[in-house]
Amino acid sequence: MGVISSKKNPDPEAPSSTEPSFGKPKVAPELGRLLSTYQLIPSFKECAELHCFADDVEKAKLLPPPVPPTTKKHEIFDINKYKKVDERAVKAPSKLLKQPLSNLVEYLTEGLEDDLSKVRAIYRWVTCQPVDSMKIPNKEPSQSHTMFQLWRIKHRKGNYAQLISLLCRFAQLPCIIIHGKLKGSTYEVGEKLDEEQHYGEWNAVLVDGNWRFINAYWGTCAEGGTEEEMWEVVDKGDGELKGDQQSRQLFYSCDENYFLTDPDQMVSTHLPSQPSWQLLANPVTEDDFTENAFLKDRFFNMNLKLKKPKKCVVMCQSETELVFEIPKERSLNLDFQHLLFRMKSTQGNLPRYDRYVFLQRTNDETLQIRVRSPVADTFRFELVGKDVTVRDKTYDYDWIAIYKLVFGKDDDSIEPFPECPIIGWGPGRAMMEFGLAPMSHFGGEIKNKDDGKIEVKFGTTSDKDWNKVKIHGELVKGGGESEPLPDHVIHRVENGDVIFNVNTPKTGEYALKLYAKGERDKEAKNICNYMITSEQKGENYAFPRGFQGGLGPKEAFNSLGLRALSHQSGMIETDEEVLEISFEKTNENIELSLSLTGNTIRPEMAKRLIEETVEGNIVTYKVRLPQTGNYGIKVMGNRGRGNENVYDYVVQYKKSHKKKSKPSQNAASEMPKPPPEPQVQRDPRLTEYIQTMKRAIQEQNETDLELALDDLKNLGLPTVKDEIQYGETELDVMRCRRELNEATELKDMDALKSALQLTKTKNVENRLTEEVVRAKAMLDRLRNIAKLMHAVLGLDQKTIAEIRGYQHPPPAVHHVMMASLLLLGHWEEETEKIVKRYKDPDFHCTSDWKNVQIALGKLGKDSIKRKIQELKVNDIPLDVALGARDLIRDFTLDQVRMVSAGGATFYIWVRGLTEEIEKRNAEIVHTVRPRTSQRRKDKTSLG
Repeated sequence: MGVISSKKNPDPEAPSSTEPSFGKPKVAPELGRLLSTYQLIPSFKECAELHCFADDVEKAKLLPPPVPPTTKKHEIFDINKYKKVDERAVKAPSKLLKQPLSNLVEYLTEGLEDDLSKVRAIYRWVTCQPVDSMKIPNKEPSQSHTMFQLWRIKHRKGNYAQLISLLCRFAQLPCIIIHGKLKGSTYEVGEKLDEEQHYGEWNAVLVDGNWRFINAYWGTCAEGGTEEEMWEVVDKGDGELKGDQQSRQLFYSCDENYFLTDPDQMVSTHLPSQPSWQLLANPVTEDDFTENAFLKDRFFNMNLKLKKPKKCVVMCQSETELVFEIPKERSLNLDFQHLLFRMKSTQGNLPRYDRYVFLQRTNDETLQIRVRSPVADTFRFELVGKDVTVRDKTYDYDWIAIYKLVFGKDDDSIEPFPECPIIGWGPGRAMMEFGLAPMSHFGGEIKNKDDGKIEVKFGTTSDKDWNKVKIHGELVKGGGESEPLPDHVIHRVENGDVIFNVNTPKTGEYALKLYAKGERDKEAKNICNYMITSEQKGENYAFPRGFQGGLGPKEAFNSLGLRALSHQSGMIETDEEVLEISFEKTNENIELSLSLTGNTIRPEMAKRLIEETVEGNIVTYKVRLPQTGNYGIKVMGNRGRGNENVYDYVVQYKKSHKKKSKPSQNAASEMPKPPPEPQVQRDPRLTEYIQTMKRAIQEQNETDLELALDDLKNLGLPTVKDEIQYGETELDVMRCRRELNEATELKDMDALKSALQLTKTKNVENRLTEEVVRAKAMLDRLRNIAKLMHAVLGLDQKTIAEIRGYQHPPPAVHHVMMASLLLLGHWEEETEKIVKRYKDPDFHCTSDWKNVQIALGKLGKDSIKRKIQELKVNDIPLDVALGARDLIRDFTLDQVRMVSAGGATFYIWVRGLTEEIEKRNAEIVHTVRPRTSQRRKDKTSLG
């Protein structure tokens, strides 16, 4: 049977190396049996029927064998029904510690008739005993006292499993001590379990004819009493609770996971030496136990199911996938988070890689997690979660599953996913609480293989006036250079639905973030997010600016008595060159007007593309669309009090290539017609169009040149081929010049790349030498800023912890971090006594450094990395940048690097950022005084 006769004791759950002494208390005439899967006492005999050792084999044979219980824990146990049992157990008088165990059991089981209540009382009393902090004398107490058993546990001469067994014996409850291997605190996922290091003991108790598992040692939870060094600041609601304000009182509760644990849950962390005591119909082997996915208690609490992978060690190339099944009825109430650590051979904290994990619900029943890595290495992945409906203040995120991921391929093309928003990916609780329900996309990822044009639709579930709700969307580029892309998302409210339209610029991954602000909200809330994966062939322009407030009718539309006749939807898709839009007026005193905007349309020329006709109370606009692209149309109304915006449209125009007249059925059999007679070439319009083209080139007017070229092409004359080619080349030069200048002015990295590529593709670089040089110089500057930012973002948590861990930081580190935080909006008032820094560069103060430590220790949206990532260079005031520059001016990079590598990274970031801001403000920089104080007390000059 393979039962061992003795064990070493590497932890509190190991049996004593000496024979345990149970004392001689006054007990009932008929005690329960003592059972163990190893020979606890030399006098114990083997009981083959129970696969254990017993003090009385014959009586042990009368007990049922170890077989799976007939019911699940949740079918027989409801904690709310045992509150009085728990309360009595927790309040057991301390005087019982100096009395025999029998007296304690009599107190615990008084008035209890059923086995479950008795077992519950015993478990709850044991798990509330503060053995670690209890004042137990070093000298051995009387063996007849209960205190003796606690003394044995504290001095590692006994354990919780043995204590539970003794208490059950006095309560006449059959209980067995089970020994085996545990995946506990010393276990590293994927490792082979050591006989001594991972040894442990637990119990199985017979309750109403079924064996049930108990692990009182794991069930004992000490809570409260934090270490100040570990918890400097605790986020709590809108404020902060500092470490020295926390309660130091240590109290004990119990973990319900280890009371009557179901066998399938128990076997994920407990492997009995006797397979039959797994209480499973198909016991797992030791190899299975070692290799199976490391599922934690929260996995079972949430009623999850594992789809893949089934093994705890996952071998892959550059990306892998984990899939769990979620109970559909609880889906919206379950929250999930993750941690990804890169494994190291040395001990200590492991760096964290947040953006290489994508976690989404693909539907109400499936949780999908994708993990990728650009390097061949080993990572530890931790999935944590919680049920938001649980109101217990001690309840928080806890482990669901832990994996070891081994990536076998270096791949520089692997980029991080878009940054994960706080509320996660896909429709969830925040969206439902705001009154929206998904109609088009139900998971967290949207895949587009066509043209990069996506429509995301939501139904409304509340009766609020959605035209008054402020809604907007934001598209953020993924990959290494994460940045917002303005004007790529528009929305409209139509027939009770909220619809977003998205244009992704090119192939890649993007984050679509949707926000809404109700009438009572102080600020917009992030209600839903999608990751968009686009495999589009071409590129898309942004939508026209000024339409992000929503398309369709405005508040003034109905009050002015207007009715849209031709287009009720604010989103128009067309392939017709001329778009007709009609309105009906019920008030003849209302004057309407229409304005047109687009990527290639200049304001002064837009009017030439619009024709208005009025027939009675019907107003019709014919809008000519020059070329394929996105256009914005604003309709204004005037009732004598100035123009009011009444209707907004966005038009997506794709020029049709179909012929305007269809050939006759016999055209295929007819001979080709000869070229037009010479007199056709003397069309009187030809001279006019060519003159218009030349004038447009001279005036550098893109719109007029486009129109003239269209007119020339529509003549269909082969003799004007050279003129058309000349005009198109000049139009390419104009467009490229405009895009280069606009991108340089906007300092937009994507726009600069696109403009430079367009210039190269059109082969007009030699015509735009000056513009190209300026654009490339600006692109290099932006890349440098991005590189500096990513160097800071690439700092692992250990490096930041080292900087934060200084109690008395070197002056160089102190000044660098003060400059970094100043750029992020932390004024001098938050770090007192800094004014002396200019007189004494070696000056530093413990009190002000503590504020720096607090800032470095913040997590989530307030973390320093998140703030650096979201920082926009143009938003930093010049005087603040100069103040940050002066904070580090007394130190060189080598001086900082000598005392802190992480500080050197921040130093380079501050210096690069301030130099860039000085360049952008070169004309006025000499007139601005450096600033570090919100009260402007800083008297430093540039001198």
